[in-house]
Amino acid sequence: MMSNAIAIIGFSAFLFALGYGIFHLICKAVKKEKRFSKKLFWPLLIGGFILFLIGGSSAEPDTAAVKAEEKYSTLDTANQKLTKEHQALEKKYESISAAAEKEKSEAEAGNEEKLSKLSKEINELKKTNKSLKQDNEKLKDSQKKLEKAAETLQSENKTLKRQKEETKTAGNAESAQNTASSSGGHAETKAADTSQGCNIKGSRNGIYHTPGSTYYDRTTDPVEMFCSVEEAEAAGFRAPKR
Repeated sequence: MMSNAIAIIGFSAFLFALGYGIFHLICKAVKKEKRFSKKLFWPLLIGGFILFLIGGSSAEPDTAAVKAEEKYSTLDTANQKLTKEHQALEKKYESISAAAEKEKSEAEAGNEEKLSKLSKEINELKKTNKSLKQDNEKLKDSQKKLEKAAETLQSENKTLKRQKEETKTAGNAESAQNTASSSGGHAETKAADTSQGCNIKGSRNGIYHTPGSTYYDRTTDPVEMFCSVEEAEAAGFRAPKR
């Protein structure tokens, strides 16, 4: 009976250690990290296995022992299968990790290149903006100068207009005075010239009109009368174009 109890205790300890190891393999395969205690696993596994051998060697073979051995064999096969699957998962994990690291490195290199390109573009835009600001300041200065020049020209234009108006007013007054003073003399001259047969009319436009011409009768207020065409041309008058 004692040998059987020892065998059962050893087998139970072995199974517990085996299950503990399988549980941690499964956790590692599904990436759920659990703390694995070697101080608990190996003593239970080795000690349970030794106790199981000691108890099994001293005990008589019975149906329970045979079943236990079969169960152990089944668990050992399952353990080996899980171990192979775990190794395959580790290799797959390493491959995926390497690919992820490679993609990460390539992405970082691409981002650095893009950042460098963007930085250069930003610097160029800053230079362009600075140049545009300087050009804008120059244009503002030129505009101010043009506005001052325009104001000066407007002032000079006003002055010239005023002087022109004053000159025109003075000239009109003088002309009116001269016309008034000479109107009597012209009337007398016209009457004298007409009585003497000097019937060529000199108009204010500097054109002379002979009797029978188109504008002769229309010229009712000649500035001067001439006795001959030669006399009119000598005085600076010309013949009409028609």
